[in-house]
Amino acid sequence: MTDRCRIEVEPGVGCAATLYKPAGTDGSRPCVVMGAGGTLTQRDGIPEYAERFAAAGIAALTFDYRNWGDSDGEPRRLASIPRQLEDWRAAVEFARGLDGVDPERIAVWGMSLGGGHALSTAAADSRIAAVIALVPMADGLALSLNGRVLRFTVRAMAGRVRRRFVTLPAVGPAGAFPADSLASFERLAGPNGWRNEVVTDLDYPMPLYRPYRRAGRIDARVLVQLGEHDRLAPRRAVEQAARRAPRGELKRYPVDHFSCFWPEHIDEVVGDQIEFLSS
Repeated sequence: MTDRCRIEVEPGVGCAATLYKPAGTDGSRPCVVMGAGGTLTQRDGIPEYAERFAAAGIAALTFDYRNWGDSDGEPRRLASIPRQLEDWRAAVEFARGLDGVDPERIAVWGMSLGGGHALSTAAADSRIAAVIALVPMADGLALSLNGRVLRFTVRAMAGRVRRRFVTLPAVGPAGAFPADSLASFERLAGPNGWRNEVVTDLDYPMPLYRPYRRAGRIDARVLVQLGEHDRLAPRRAVEQAARRAPRGELKRYPVDHFSCFWPEHIDEVVGDQIEFLSS
């Protein structure tokens, strides 16, 4: 069973959210707050995970960042790290106030850039009970040393110098992701559709965003899930995130950055997540 929700993040601007409720709502349940990667929404692959959590007796709250998906905010498809981190904090507080949810058993779950955000959110909030970082983008500096990503950043910075937002493709020669990622994005979004564009905001440039360095401040248990064939998330930072977290655990899977959502892998990946949350 699902409920549509709205999380107020600033006056007149709300993030669209969906609550996946376990059957039998007596008593207080744990809840997983779930955030997507940088150019994805709560409809893109995340429901398959949220539904499994609910079936296991764990509530799940998914949400769209402002300016994305069904959320409010202009310009559309604006990628802003500070705003997205504010949205995470708002979603966690919203989950703590939900009927039937134990406010002391809130976990955060993020994939890709959302995985980095989950680490950062937990590092700043000692009440978080558990963290799941799935193929996380854990080091913006290492990511930006990639020539393709560096060119993307330079184009965005040029627009910022001219005091205007710049719309760029996310995938392809001018994008941050390689051209062969396009099929994965489109498969993941499916009938929801996916537009190959992102509006850049360099108030907080990607090279300065290094979530793995904050992992040492996380009080919660942390599960970091690494894709052995992932060419997008810098591996060393993923490993460092698990190593630095005082209660960190690293698991490896024969997946790339996207195939953790494909039928041949999802059962193993989410099975480990449910076991982690239940232990």
